[in-house]
Amino acid sequence: MVRRTTDGELMDPAALVAPPDDAGPGHIDWTDRHEQVLGALTAAEEERGGEAVHLEEIARRAGLAEDATRRLLHDLVRVHRRATELAGSDRPDLGPRYETTPRF
Repeated sequence: MVRRTTDGELMDPAALVAPPDDAGPGHIDWTDRHEQVLGALTAAEEERGGEAVHLEEIARRAGLAEDATRRLLHDLVRVHRRATELAGSDRPDLGPRYETTPRF
């Protein structure tokens, strides 16, 4: 089946694929601050025996404000895919937990 636009033109099949979440105006390149937050996450995770870590601990270890750390973590999760955000934290009052993405 060939899809057509509302004006009868053939539709580009690529238009049917949703753009990745990392596209758009919020995209930022890798910076020293990304490295700082990833290092803080990695250190905290290792200290906890591989257990995921809450935002406030990552921010404290990175020496950054929680808002800045949250933005950088979002970027590490969605753009660079170096971390994972875990939903359903065991302590909802502390928000989601984060862990590094395994590299094979």
